[in-house]
Amino acid sequence: MKSARLAYIVFVLVCITGCSKSMKEPDIELTYNRVAAAASPFRNPVIVVPGILGSNLKDIRTDQPVWGAFVAGAADPQTDEGLKLITAPYIFPDGSSTNWSHVVPDGALKEVKVELLGIPLKVAAYAQLVNALGAGGFREEQLGETNSTLYEDNKYTAFQFDYDWRLSNAENAKRLFSFVQDVRDRVAEDYEGKFGVEKSEVNVDIVAHSMGGLLTRYMLRYGDQGLPNDGSAPILDWSGTLGVERVILIGSPNAGSTDALRELVEGKNYGWPFLPYYNQAILGSFASLYQLLPRDRHNAITLKSGNKLGSLFDIETWEKNEWGLMSPKMKDTYQRLFPDIEDPDTLQLVVKHTLKTHLETARRFHEALDIPRAPPARLIYNLVLGDADLTPRTIEYDAKKSKFRVSLKAPGDGVVPRYSALMDERADGNDATWTPRLRSPIDFDSVVILPYEHIELTQSKVFIDNLLYWLLVEPRKSENALGYTKEATD
Repeated sequence: MKSARLAYIVFVLVCITGCSKSMKEPDIELTYNRVAAAASPFRNPVIVVPGILGSNLKDIRTDQPVWGAFVAGAADPQTDEGLKLITAPYIFPDGSSTNWSHVVPDGALKEVKVELLGIPLKVAAYAQLVNALGAGGFREEQLGETNSTLYEDNKYTAFQFDYDWRLSNAENAKRLFSFVQDVRDRVAEDYEGKFGVEKSEVNVDIVAHSMGGLLTRYMLRYGDQGLPNDGSAPILDWSGTLGVERVILIGSPNAGSTDALRELVEGKNYGWPFLPYYNQAILGSFASLYQLLPRDRHNAITLKSGNKLGSLFDIETWEKNEWGLMSPKMKDTYQRLFPDIEDPDTLQLVVKHTLKTHLETARRFHEALDIPRAPPARLIYNLVLGDADLTPRTIEYDAKKSKFRVSLKAPGDGVVPRYSALMDERADGNDATWTPRLRSPIDFDSVVILPYEHIELTQSKVFIDNLLYWLLVEPRKSENALGYTKEATD
Protein backbone atom coordinates (compact mmCIF):
# COMPACT_ATOMS: atom_id res chain seq x y z
CA MET A 1 0.00 0.00 0.00
CA LYS A 2 2.82 2.36 0.89
CA SER A 3 4.58 1.77 -2.43
CA ALA A 4 1.31 2.32 -4.29
CA ARG A 5 0.84 5.67 -2.58
CA LEU A 6 4.40 6.70 -3.39
CA ALA A 7 3.78 5.81 -7.03
CA TYR A 8 0.62 7.93 -6.93
CA ILE A 9 2.60 10.93 -5.62
CA VAL A 10 5.08 10.61 -8.45
CA PHE A 11 2.19 10.37 -10.94
CA VAL A 12 0.57 13.57 -9.61
CA LEU A 13 3.84 15.49 -9.84
CA VAL A 14 4.38 14.35 -13.42
CA CYS A 15 0.84 15.43 -14.32
CA ILE A 16 1.35 18.90 -12.83
CA THR A 17 4.82 19.64 -14.14
CA GLY A 18 4.79 17.71 -17.41
CA CYS A 19 7.57 15.48 -18.69
CA SER A 20 10.87 17.15 -19.44
CA LYS A 21 12.40 16.71 -22.87
CA SER A 22 16.09 16.24 -23.58
CA MET A 23 17.44 18.83 -26.02
CA LYS A 24 20.18 21.43 -26.28
CA GLU A 25 19.37 24.66 -24.47
CA PRO A 26 20.86 28.15 -24.63
CA ASP A 27 23.03 29.55 -21.83
CA ILE A 28 20.78 32.41 -20.69
CA GLU A 29 23.19 33.90 -18.15
CA LEU A 30 26.10 33.94 -20.62
CA THR A 31 23.98 35.48 -23.38
CA TYR A 32 22.36 38.23 -21.33
CA ASN A 33 24.79 38.99 -18.49
CA ARG A 34 25.99 42.29 -19.94
CA VAL A 35 22.50 43.39 -20.98
CA ALA A 36 21.15 42.41 -17.56
CA ALA A 37 23.71 44.63 -15.85
CA ALA A 38 22.84 47.62 -18.02
CA ALA A 39 19.99 48.97 -15.90
CA SER A 40 18.56 52.13 -17.44
CA PRO A 41 15.29 53.80 -18.36
CA PHE A 42 15.71 52.25 -21.81
CA ARG A 43 14.34 49.07 -20.23
CA ASN A 44 10.58 48.86 -19.94
CA PRO A 45 9.20 47.40 -16.72
CA VAL A 46 7.47 44.05 -17.25
CA ILE A 47 4.05 42.92 -16.03
CA VAL A 48 3.37 39.17 -15.91
CA VAL A 49 -0.28 38.12 -16.19
CA PRO A 50 -0.79 34.45 -15.18
CA GLY A 51 -3.52 32.21 -16.51
CA ILE A 52 -6.53 30.66 -14.81
CA LEU A 53 -5.59 29.12 -11.44
CA GLY A 54 -2.34 31.15 -11.61
CA SER A 55 -2.99 33.49 -8.66
CA ASN A 56 -3.24 32.56 -5.00
CA LEU A 57 -6.60 33.19 -3.34
CA LYS A 58 -7.17 33.70 0.38
CA ASP A 59 -9.98 34.39 2.84
CA ILE A 60 -9.57 38.07 3.65
CA ARG A 61 -11.02 37.55 7.13
CA THR A 62 -8.58 34.88 8.31
CA ASP A 63 -5.76 34.79 5.72
CA GLN A 64 -6.66 31.13 5.15
CA PRO A 65 -5.41 29.86 1.75
CA VAL A 66 -8.28 29.13 -0.61
CA TRP A 67 -6.24 28.30 -3.71
CA GLY A 68 -2.53 27.68 -4.27
CA ALA A 69 -1.75 25.52 -1.25
CA PHE A 70 -3.15 22.00 -1.04
CA VAL A 71 -1.96 21.63 2.54
CA ALA A 72 -3.55 21.19 5.95
CA GLY A 73 -5.46 24.37 6.78
CA ALA A 74 -6.28 25.29 3.16
CA ALA A 75 -9.91 25.56 2.08
CA ASP A 76 -11.39 22.11 1.47
CA PRO A 77 -14.45 22.08 -0.82
CA GLN A 78 -15.59 18.86 0.86
CA THR A 79 -16.44 20.94 3.96
CA ASP A 80 -19.33 23.43 3.98
CA GLU A 81 -17.09 26.39 4.82
CA GLY A 82 -14.46 25.41 2.25
CA LEU A 83 -17.15 24.91 -0.37
CA LYS A 84 -18.41 28.45 0.07
CA LEU A 85 -14.89 29.89 0.03
CA ILE A 86 -13.89 28.42 -3.33
CA THR A 87 -17.31 28.86 -4.99
CA ALA A 88 -17.70 32.21 -6.76
CA PRO A 89 -20.83 34.30 -6.14
CA TYR A 90 -24.15 33.04 -7.48
CA ILE A 91 -26.43 35.65 -9.01
CA PHE A 92 -30.04 36.11 -7.90
CA PRO A 93 -32.79 37.04 -10.39
CA ASP A 94 -32.93 40.57 -8.91
CA GLY A 95 -29.26 41.12 -9.84
CA SER A 96 -27.82 40.77 -6.33
CA SER A 97 -25.16 38.17 -5.53
CA THR A 98 -24.22 35.89 -2.71
CA ASN A 99 -21.50 37.28 -0.45
CA TRP A 100 -20.23 34.16 1.26
CA SER A 101 -16.72 33.75 -0.13
CA HIS A 102 -14.80 36.80 1.22
CA VAL A 103 -11.99 35.77 -1.12
CA VAL A 104 -9.32 38.06 -2.57
CA PRO A 105 -6.22 37.46 -4.73
CA ASP A 106 -3.01 36.99 -2.76
CA GLY A 107 -0.05 37.18 -5.09
CA ALA A 108 0.78 35.34 -8.27
CA LEU A 109 1.34 31.62 -8.03
CA LYS A 110 5.02 30.71 -8.39
CA GLU A 111 4.80 27.34 -6.69
CA VAL A 112 1.98 24.94 -5.90
CA LYS A 113 2.24 23.71 -2.34
CA VAL A 114 0.99 20.14 -2.11
CA GLU A 115 0.77 17.86 0.91
CA LEU A 116 0.20 14.18 0.15
CA LEU A 117 0.09 11.61 2.94
CA GLY A 118 1.66 14.17 5.25
CA ILE A 119 4.62 14.77 2.91
CA PRO A 120 5.00 18.48 1.96
CA LEU A 121 5.91 19.00 -1.69
CA LYS A 122 6.46 22.06 -3.86
CA VAL A 123 5.84 22.03 -7.59
CA ALA A 124 7.12 24.86 -9.80
CA ALA A 125 4.43 26.85 -11.58
CA TYR A 126 5.67 30.27 -12.75
CA ALA A 127 8.90 30.15 -10.73
CA GLN A 128 11.09 29.64 -13.78
CA LEU A 129 9.53 32.57 -15.61
CA VAL A 130 10.22 34.81 -12.61
CA ASN A 131 13.78 33.48 -12.42
CA ALA A 132 14.23 34.24 -16.12
CA LEU A 133 13.29 37.86 -15.55
CA GLY A 134 15.86 37.94 -12.77
CA ALA A 135 18.50 36.60 -15.16
CA GLY A 136 17.62 39.52 -17.43
CA GLY A 137 18.27 41.99 -14.64
CA PHE A 138 14.64 42.69 -13.76
CA ARG A 139 13.85 43.25 -10.10
CA GLU A 140 10.63 41.34 -9.38
CA GLU A 141 8.35 42.92 -6.79
CA GLN A 142 6.76 39.83 -5.23
CA LEU A 143 10.19 38.23 -4.78
CA GLY A 144 11.62 41.40 -3.27
CA GLU A 145 8.73 41.92 -0.87
CA THR A 146 9.07 38.39 0.52
CA ASN A 147 12.88 38.49 0.72
CA SER A 148 14.03 41.81 2.15
CA THR A 149 17.72 40.93 1.69
CA LEU A 150 17.41 40.34 -2.05
CA TYR A 151 17.49 44.01 -3.12
CA GLU A 152 18.90 47.12 -1.47
CA ASP A 153 15.69 49.10 -2.00
CA ASN A 154 12.09 48.58 -3.04
CA LYS A 155 12.44 49.86 -6.59
CA TYR A 156 11.12 47.14 -8.88
CA THR A 157 11.00 46.64 -12.65
CA ALA A 158 8.98 43.40 -12.87
CA PHE A 159 5.50 42.89 -11.45
CA GLN A 160 3.04 40.01 -11.29
CA PHE A 161 -0.62 40.89 -11.69
CA ASP A 162 -2.64 38.73 -9.33
CA TYR A 163 -6.38 38.51 -9.81
CA ASP A 164 -9.43 36.48 -8.86
CA TRP A 165 -9.44 34.21 -11.90
CA ARG A 166 -12.93 32.90 -11.08
CA LEU A 167 -14.49 36.20 -12.14
CA SER A 168 -15.19 37.59 -15.61
CA ASN A 169 -12.12 38.45 -17.66
CA ALA A 170 -13.77 41.74 -18.64
CA GLU A 171 -13.91 42.74 -14.97
CA ASN A 172 -10.32 41.67 -14.36
CA ALA A 173 -9.28 43.64 -17.45
CA LYS A 174 -10.46 46.80 -15.68
CA ARG A 175 -8.18 45.96 -12.75
CA LEU A 176 -5.30 45.25 -15.10
CA PHE A 177 -5.70 48.66 -16.75
CA SER A 178 -5.42 50.37 -13.36
CA PHE A 179 -2.48 48.15 -12.44
CA VAL A 180 -0.61 49.12 -15.63
CA GLN A 181 -1.07 52.82 -14.95
CA ASP A 182 0.01 52.40 -11.32
CA VAL A 183 3.19 50.58 -12.41
CA ARG A 184 3.97 53.35 -14.89
CA ASP A 185 3.63 56.01 -12.20
CA ARG A 186 5.73 54.07 -9.68
CA VAL A 187 8.54 53.38 -12.12
CA ALA A 188 8.55 56.96 -13.41
CA GLU A 189 9.06 58.14 -9.83
CA ASP A 190 11.92 55.66 -9.41
CA TYR A 191 13.54 56.81 -12.66
CA GLU A 192 13.50 60.39 -11.49
CA GLY A 193 15.35 59.46 -8.31
CA LYS A 194 17.79 57.03 -9.92
CA PHE A 195 18.47 58.53 -13.35
CA GLY A 196 17.33 62.15 -12.95
CA VAL A 197 14.72 61.72 -15.69
CA GLU A 198 11.77 63.96 -14.78
CA LYS A 199 8.19 63.15 -15.77
CA SER A 200 9.26 60.30 -18.03
CA GLU A 201 6.54 58.62 -20.06
CA VAL A 202 7.21 55.08 -18.93
CA ASN A 203 6.03 52.27 -21.19
CA VAL A 204 5.48 48.72 -19.98
CA ASP A 205 5.73 45.30 -21.60
CA ILE A 206 3.16 42.62 -20.74
CA VAL A 207 3.85 38.87 -20.68
CA ALA A 208 0.57 36.94 -20.44
CA HIS A 209 0.10 33.18 -20.19
CA SER A 210 -2.99 31.20 -21.18
CA MET A 211 -6.23 32.89 -20.02
CA GLY A 212 -4.15 35.88 -18.92
CA GLY A 213 -3.80 36.63 -22.61
CA LEU A 214 -7.57 36.94 -23.03
CA LEU A 215 -8.03 39.52 -20.30
CA THR A 216 -4.92 41.34 -21.60
CA ARG A 217 -6.37 41.46 -25.11
CA TYR A 218 -9.66 42.80 -23.76
CA MET A 219 -7.84 45.43 -21.70
CA LEU A 220 -5.83 46.60 -24.74
CA ARG A 221 -8.99 47.02 -26.82
CA TYR A 222 -11.30 48.54 -24.23
CA GLY A 223 -9.21 49.92 -21.35
CA ASP A 224 -11.29 50.04 -18.19
CA GLN A 225 -14.71 49.88 -19.87
CA GLY A 226 -15.64 46.33 -18.91
CA LEU A 227 -18.86 45.04 -20.45
CA PRO A 228 -21.61 47.71 -20.20
CA ASN A 229 -24.41 46.79 -17.78
CA ASP A 230 -27.09 47.74 -20.31
CA GLY A 231 -26.08 44.92 -22.63
CA SER A 232 -24.55 47.19 -25.28
CA ALA A 233 -21.13 46.60 -26.83
CA PRO A 234 -18.08 48.39 -25.41
CA ILE A 235 -16.36 50.97 -27.62
CA LEU A 236 -13.29 49.56 -29.36
CA ASP A 237 -10.92 52.50 -28.92
CA TRP A 238 -7.66 50.68 -27.97
CA SER A 239 -7.58 52.85 -24.83
CA GLY A 240 -5.84 50.03 -22.97
CA THR A 241 -2.71 50.44 -25.09
CA LEU A 242 -1.93 53.63 -23.16
CA GLY A 243 1.64 53.14 -21.96
CA VAL A 244 1.89 49.58 -23.31
CA GLU A 245 4.65 48.98 -25.87
CA ARG A 246 4.89 45.20 -26.24
CA VAL A 247 2.56 42.31 -25.46
CA ILE A 248 3.70 38.68 -25.47
CA LEU A 249 0.93 36.06 -25.38
CA ILE A 250 1.94 32.51 -24.42
CA GLY A 251 -0.37 29.58 -25.16
CA SER A 252 -3.52 31.70 -24.96
CA PRO A 253 -6.79 29.92 -25.90
CA ASN A 254 -7.93 32.77 -28.13
CA ALA A 255 -10.56 30.53 -29.74
CA GLY A 256 -11.26 28.56 -26.56
CA SER A 257 -10.60 25.00 -25.47
CA THR A 258 -12.78 21.90 -25.25
CA ASP A 259 -11.31 21.31 -21.78
CA ALA A 260 -13.42 24.21 -20.51
CA LEU A 261 -16.68 22.52 -21.50
CA ARG A 262 -15.66 19.15 -20.08
CA GLU A 263 -14.74 20.67 -16.72
CA LEU A 264 -17.94 22.72 -16.54
CA VAL A 265 -19.97 19.59 -17.31
CA GLU A 266 -17.99 16.98 -15.36
CA GLY A 267 -16.15 18.94 -12.64
CA LYS A 268 -12.41 18.62 -12.01
CA ASN A 269 -10.79 15.86 -10.01
CA TYR A 270 -7.23 16.69 -8.95
CA GLY A 271 -6.77 13.30 -7.30
CA TRP A 272 -9.49 12.74 -4.71
CA PRO A 273 -9.19 11.61 -1.92
CA PHE A 274 -5.59 12.88 -1.78
CA LEU A 275 -6.33 16.23 -3.48
CA PRO A 276 -9.56 18.25 -3.70
CA TYR A 277 -12.43 17.52 -6.08
CA TYR A 278 -14.20 20.55 -7.57
CA ASN A 279 -17.68 19.62 -8.78
CA GLN A 280 -19.95 21.26 -11.34
CA ALA A 281 -21.64 23.54 -8.81
CA ILE A 282 -18.23 25.03 -7.94
CA LEU A 283 -16.74 25.34 -11.42
CA GLY A 284 -20.07 26.46 -12.87
CA SER A 285 -19.91 29.54 -10.66
CA PHE A 286 -16.69 30.71 -12.38
CA ALA A 287 -17.63 33.30 -15.02
CA SER A 288 -14.16 33.07 -16.56
CA LEU A 289 -14.47 29.38 -17.39
CA TYR A 290 -17.39 30.03 -19.76
CA GLN A 291 -15.20 32.58 -21.53
CA LEU A 292 -12.81 29.72 -22.39
CA LEU A 293 -15.50 27.82 -24.31
CA PRO A 294 -14.92 27.27 -28.05
CA ARG A 295 -16.80 29.39 -30.56
CA ASP A 296 -19.90 27.77 -32.06
CA ARG A 297 -18.67 28.51 -35.58
CA HIS A 298 -15.55 26.39 -35.11
CA ASN A 299 -17.58 23.20 -34.62
CA ALA A 300 -15.57 21.90 -31.66
CA ILE A 301 -18.51 20.05 -30.07
CA THR A 302 -20.69 17.43 -31.79
CA LEU A 303 -23.41 15.01 -30.74
CA LYS A 304 -23.03 11.26 -31.25
CA SER A 305 -26.64 11.10 -32.37
CA GLY A 306 -25.82 13.32 -35.33
CA ASN A 307 -28.39 15.89 -34.21
CA LYS A 308 -27.55 19.56 -34.10
CA LEU A 309 -26.19 20.60 -30.72
CA GLY A 310 -27.38 24.19 -30.54
CA SER A 311 -25.32 27.09 -29.28
CA LEU A 312 -23.00 26.56 -26.31
CA PHE A 313 -24.11 29.99 -25.14
CA ASP A 314 -27.82 29.19 -25.13
CA ILE A 315 -29.08 28.01 -21.73
CA GLU A 316 -31.51 25.63 -23.49
CA THR A 317 -28.52 23.56 -24.63
CA TRP A 318 -27.41 23.15 -21.02
CA GLU A 319 -30.92 22.43 -19.75
CA LYS A 320 -31.62 19.84 -22.43
CA ASN A 321 -28.38 17.95 -21.73
CA GLU A 322 -28.44 18.58 -17.95
CA TRP A 323 -24.92 20.01 -18.15
CA GLY A 324 -22.99 21.72 -15.41
CA LEU A 325 -25.19 23.78 -13.11
CA MET A 326 -28.23 22.04 -14.62
CA SER A 327 -27.09 18.60 -13.43
CA PRO A 328 -29.53 17.00 -10.96
CA LYS A 329 -26.47 15.49 -9.24
CA MET A 330 -25.73 18.95 -7.81
CA LYS A 331 -28.85 18.98 -5.60
CA ASP A 332 -26.96 18.11 -2.41
CA THR A 333 -24.27 20.74 -3.11
CA TYR A 334 -26.91 23.42 -3.67
CA GLN A 335 -28.52 22.53 -0.35
CA ARG A 336 -25.13 22.99 1.32
CA LEU A 337 -24.58 26.32 -0.42
CA PHE A 338 -28.12 27.63 0.19
CA PRO A 339 -29.39 26.06 3.45
CA ASP A 340 -31.81 28.99 3.92
CA ILE A 341 -33.61 28.44 0.61
CA GLU A 342 -36.08 25.63 1.30
CA ASP A 343 -38.20 25.99 -1.82
CA PRO A 344 -36.57 23.94 -4.65
CA ASP A 345 -38.18 26.12 -7.34
CA THR A 346 -36.72 29.28 -5.83
CA LEU A 347 -33.30 27.64 -5.63
CA GLN A 348 -33.54 26.50 -9.24
CA LEU A 349 -34.25 30.08 -10.32
CA VAL A 350 -31.01 31.25 -8.65
CA VAL A 351 -28.97 28.51 -10.32
CA LYS A 352 -30.57 29.05 -13.72
CA HIS A 353 -30.11 32.82 -13.58
CA THR A 354 -26.44 32.39 -12.68
CA LEU A 355 -25.87 30.09 -15.63
CA LYS A 356 -27.76 32.31 -18.04
CA THR A 357 -25.79 35.38 -16.90
CA HIS A 358 -22.42 33.66 -17.31
CA LEU A 359 -23.30 32.32 -20.77
CA GLU A 360 -24.49 35.72 -21.97
CA THR A 361 -21.41 37.43 -20.53
CA ALA A 362 -19.16 34.91 -22.30
CA ARG A 363 -20.95 35.47 -25.61
CA ARG A 364 -20.54 39.24 -25.34
CA PHE A 365 -16.92 38.87 -24.25
CA HIS A 366 -16.15 36.75 -27.32
CA GLU A 367 -17.91 39.19 -29.64
CA ALA A 368 -15.85 42.05 -28.22
CA LEU A 369 -12.59 40.14 -28.81
CA ASP A 370 -13.48 38.80 -32.26
CA ILE A 371 -13.92 42.16 -34.03
CA PRO A 372 -11.08 42.26 -36.59
CA ARG A 373 -9.25 45.53 -35.94
CA ALA A 374 -5.54 46.28 -36.14
CA PRO A 375 -4.01 47.80 -32.98
CA PRO A 376 -2.09 51.10 -33.02
CA ALA A 377 1.20 50.84 -34.91
CA ARG A 378 3.16 51.61 -31.75
CA LEU A 379 2.11 48.29 -30.15
CA ILE A 380 4.28 45.20 -30.71
CA TYR A 381 2.24 41.98 -30.60
CA ASN A 382 4.03 38.63 -30.15
CA LEU A 383 2.55 35.15 -29.83
CA VAL A 384 4.21 31.99 -28.52
CA LEU A 385 2.41 28.69 -29.01
CA GLY A 386 3.08 24.97 -28.83
CA ASP A 387 2.09 22.54 -31.57
CA ALA A 388 4.04 19.34 -30.91
CA ASP A 389 1.35 17.58 -28.85
CA LEU A 390 -1.84 16.19 -30.28
CA THR A 391 -4.53 18.19 -28.51
CA PRO A 392 -8.31 17.70 -28.36
CA ARG A 393 -9.78 19.63 -31.29
CA THR A 394 -13.30 18.19 -31.38
CA ILE A 395 -15.19 16.30 -28.70
CA GLU A 396 -18.35 14.25 -29.14
CA TYR A 397 -21.12 14.04 -26.55
CA ASP A 398 -23.05 10.82 -26.07
CA ALA A 399 -26.35 11.93 -24.53
CA LYS A 400 -27.36 8.34 -23.63
CA LYS A 401 -24.21 7.75 -21.60
CA SER A 402 -23.76 11.40 -20.54
CA LYS A 403 -20.13 11.14 -21.62
CA PHE A 404 -17.70 13.05 -23.82
CA ARG A 405 -15.01 11.50 -25.93
CA VAL A 406 -12.30 13.12 -28.04
CA SER A 407 -13.26 12.56 -31.68
CA LEU A 408 -10.47 14.58 -33.31
CA LYS A 409 -7.04 15.73 -32.21
CA ALA A 410 -4.94 18.45 -33.78
CA PRO A 411 -1.51 20.02 -33.21
CA GLY A 412 -1.33 22.05 -30.00
CA ASP A 413 0.26 22.21 -26.56
CA GLY A 414 -1.88 19.51 -24.97
CA VAL A 415 -4.44 22.05 -23.73
CA VAL A 416 -4.76 24.71 -26.43
CA PRO A 417 -4.93 23.68 -30.09
CA ARG A 418 -2.73 25.60 -32.49
CA TYR A 419 -5.76 27.02 -34.33
CA SER A 420 -7.08 28.43 -31.04
CA ALA A 421 -3.86 30.20 -30.09
CA LEU A 422 -3.77 31.76 -33.56
CA MET A 423 -7.52 32.46 -33.49
CA ASP A 424 -7.52 30.91 -36.95
CA GLU A 425 -10.88 31.62 -38.55
CA ARG A 426 -10.18 29.02 -41.24
CA ALA A 427 -11.27 26.54 -38.53
CA ASP A 428 -14.91 27.28 -39.40
CA GLY A 429 -14.69 24.53 -42.04
CA ASN A 430 -15.99 26.76 -44.84
CA ASP A 431 -14.11 25.59 -47.94
CA ALA A 432 -15.47 28.52 -49.92
CA THR A 433 -13.53 31.03 -47.79
CA TRP A 434 -10.47 28.90 -46.94
CA THR A 435 -7.09 30.36 -47.93
CA PRO A 436 -3.51 29.20 -47.39
CA ARG A 437 -2.86 32.39 -45.41
CA LEU A 438 -3.99 32.80 -41.82
CA ARG A 439 -7.26 34.64 -41.23
CA SER A 440 -7.40 36.01 -37.69
CA PRO A 441 -8.87 39.06 -35.92
CA ILE A 442 -5.55 39.34 -34.03
CA ASP A 443 -2.81 41.21 -35.88
CA PHE A 444 0.37 39.57 -34.54
CA ASP A 445 3.76 41.07 -35.37
CA SER A 446 5.43 37.69 -34.93
CA VAL A 447 4.59 34.11 -33.98
CA VAL A 448 7.07 31.67 -32.38
CA ILE A 449 6.12 27.98 -32.45
CA LEU A 450 7.78 25.68 -29.91
CA PRO A 451 7.61 21.92 -29.17
CA TYR A 452 6.42 22.28 -25.57
CA GLU A 453 3.33 21.63 -23.51
CA HIS A 454 1.09 24.32 -22.05
CA ILE A 455 2.99 25.05 -18.81
CA GLU A 456 6.36 24.01 -20.24
CA LEU A 457 6.10 26.92 -22.69
CA THR A 458 6.83 29.34 -19.85
CA GLN A 459 9.62 27.17 -18.44
CA SER A 460 11.58 26.37 -21.60
CA LYS A 461 14.97 28.05 -21.98
CA VAL A 462 14.27 28.37 -25.69
CA PHE A 463 11.22 30.47 -24.85
CA ILE A 464 13.15 32.41 -22.20
CA ASP A 465 15.87 33.19 -24.75
CA ASN A 466 13.27 34.66 -27.12
CA LEU A 467 11.54 36.45 -24.24
CA LEU A 468 14.69 38.23 -23.06
CA TYR A 469 15.62 39.10 -26.65
CA TRP A 470 12.25 40.77 -27.12
CA LEU A 471 12.34 42.54 -23.77
CA LEU A 472 15.97 43.63 -23.73
CA VAL A 473 17.60 43.52 -27.15
CA GLU A 474 15.22 43.94 -30.07
CA PRO A 475 14.92 47.60 -31.21
CA ARG A 476 11.62 49.30 -30.39
CA LYS A 477 9.20 51.35 -32.45
CA SER A 478 8.52 54.06 -29.87
CA GLU A 479 10.55 56.63 -27.97
CA ASN A 480 12.26 55.63 -24.76
CA ALA A 481 12.32 57.49 -21.47
CA LEU A 482 15.32 59.65 -22.53
CA GLY A 483 13.46 61.09 -25.52
CA TYR A 484 14.70 59.39 -28.67
CA THR A 485 12.72 60.33 -31.76
CA LYS A 486 9.36 58.68 -31.87
CA GLU A 487 7.81 57.48 -35.10
CA ALA A 488 4.31 58.58 -35.94
CA THR A 489 1.63 56.40 -34.39
CA ASP A 490 -2.13 56.28 -34.73
